[in-house]
Amino acid sequence: MRLFIAIKFTEDIRLFLDKLAKELKAHSASGTFTLKENYHLTLAFIGETDRCRDLKRILNTISFDRFDIRFSGSGNFGDIQWVGLERSDPLDRLAGIIKQKLISEGFDIDRKPFRPHITLARKCVPDKGFRLSVPETDMTCTAVSLMDSSRINGRLTYTEIFKKELS
Repeated sequence: MRLFIAIKFTEDIRLFLDKLAKELKAHSASGTFTLKENYHLTLAFIGETDRCRDLKRILNTISFDRFDIRFSGSGNFGDIQWVGLERSDPLDRLAGIIKQKLISEGFDIDRKPFRPHITLARKCVPDKGFRLSVPETDMTCTAVSLMDSSRINGRLTYTEIFKKELS
């Protein structure tokens, strides 16, 4: 299984992100745009593993309060276009706790600094000078999810296989 740990978004937030993606698409020559149902915030990418039981156990050891995140700004990593989040101590701490627990359990995860973002499009070529304007929008994070990434009938599909509620 190809797994990652993420915060899933409410339907309102998925609609908000989809509206931004449609605006980006209208101002782009090309790109592969994220499906509305696939929007999420990755906290840790694990990759291929059969240690699903261990991952569920690790998530069950996390004790963390609910917290708010604020969507703000946009940018790119090369040809990947994204919506950003304001820096948040609770979000940074949660991502750090998860990464440390995964590393201590022997998972070979990406050790780059956490840069919270939501991918809107890949291989995207926006019109010259176009900059996506992102109105500040908040959401309360209530759970962390273990997600499976797979292709079903040629379509990238993210499926929640375990959910850990936050206090």
